[in-house]
Amino acid sequence: MRHAILGAGGVGLALGAALARAGHEVVLVMRESSRARYRGVIDVHSKLHGDLAVEARAVERLDEPVDVLWVTVKAPALDAALARVAPRLTPDSVVPLLNGLDHPRSLRTRFGPRQLVGAILIEAERTAPGRVTWNSLYAEVSLATTDGDHAGDGPEDRGPAGDSPEDRGPAGDSPEDRGPAGDGPERGADAGGRRLGGLAEVLADAGLGCTPERDPASVLWRKLVLLLPLALATTAADGPLGIVRRRPELSALLRDAAREACAVAATDTVVVDDRNLLHTLDTLPGRTDTSLHRDVAAGVRPTELAALTEPVLRRARDHHVAVPALTELARRAAERERPAEVPAPHRSTYRKGETS
Repeated sequence: MRHAILGAGGVGLALGAALARAGHEVVLVMRESSRARYRGVIDVHSKLHGDLAVEARAVERLDEPVDVLWVTVKAPALDAALARVAPRLTPDSVVPLLNGLDHPRSLRTRFGPRQLVGAILIEAERTAPGRVTWNSLYAEVSLATTDGDHAGDGPEDRGPAGDSPEDRGPAGDSPEDRGPAGDGPERGADAGGRRLGGLAEVLADAGLGCTPERDPASVLWRKLVLLLPLALATTAADGPLGIVRRRPELSALLRDAAREACAVAATDTVVVDDRNLLHTLDTLPGRTDTSLHRDVAAGVRPTELAALTEPVLRRARDHHVAVPALTELARRAAERERPAEVPAPHRSTYRKGETS
């Protein structure tokens, strides 16, 4: 299969290297400045996986057919990245691995039901164009199709079948979902299931875990309920999780924010056991850090703070869910983000246990 990686950061490079090692053709879509310094080889450094070097082409604009387009940029860079993909391209599958809730809707507008919903758990950091440090033993991808629902849409955006009116055809499905004879949503669901199964096999062959899910909202929420409170707390503390734990008030806010995130997820009919989530937070290593904190500390702007927080706070307001801890942590993180004129020293690095 031919794979294009849109966003050659830590996640994109680690994914591209795994696919290339498994024998797939991989092309990296890079900004001009990065491509000029890229030497045509993805260098992976990992104490757990061993070092690896695999060849992969790079382009500044994708105008060649591919089977799968992996979207691995962060949310603020999504529009600019998509501008580097030729409008006429129609990959069989488009797999975004962004954090947040709102991006699937804009991607579906562009790619229709070919867009899947994805999330990835991995610890990886790009150290230079084409160079990545992969610190985690695991790399787990969760995937779902968007057939029959729109992950990232709130109830106010959905019609009776979970679709917004502009996306529904006469039978409730979009034209892309119907076959030449006017087949209904079953045909679209079957096609989505085949794409999902095929990608799960591809990822497994590449040594990456893959969990197919029935509900696209679950894919996004099950990562976000962990990532959001952790990202806000580490950013507010200007340090990793161990620093948060040494400040009782901030540690309490972290735990309360996790419970609140689960309550908001429930408004999207996603049930997350907050006791298991709190256990996970309690057992993460103290060196656990987040990419949001690193970006804020390094003066990177814009960050994904808005993409992480705004959809959750909006749903909380719409459903009258009280989220005082999330609101307070978001306020503190925004205060850290604001003084960005002079970049702060980049004190954090990806280490084992990090969540990105």
